[in-house]
Amino acid sequence: MIEHKRDFITKSYVAFEYFIYLIVSILLVITIGLLVYNSVLVIGKTVETSNFIRGVLKLIDRVLLIIMVVEILYTVKVSIQSHKLSPAPFFIIGLIASIRRILIISVEGAYLPEKFNHHMIEMGVLGVIIIIFVFSLILFKKYEM
Repeated sequence: MIEHKRDFITKSYVAFEYFIYLIVSILLVITIGLLVYNSVLVIGKTVETSNFIRGVLKLIDRVLLIIMVVEILYTVKVSIQSHKLSPAPFFIIGLIASIRRILIISVEGAYLPEKFNHHMIEMGVLGVIIIIFVFSLILFKKYEM
């Protein structure tokens, strides 16, 4: 009798977990769709305006954000299939986010020279973070069980 209750609780928990994963997946797909739509709008505005560099920067920013959300969606899919949460996709998301920020800072530097010192410090910190993420990813892949 106790074993039957334990099985029911376990199955209920797994069903609830799948339900949550389904909701998260749907929300992520909607987010990706909205980001793609916004990227198309950015392309349209870039063509219309004379500030081409800023438009390209916004487009690159959106594309990298889409890649990050797709990577999160992939992480959810892998979690559903393998029933475990791997840190590797999070390292990749962190790498993409850091590179995305460096790209934004490098273009902003051309428009905002008064923030040069602040941007250089931030780029240095981001460089260290990228090295840590890459090293962590290499160690994880090397010692993955």
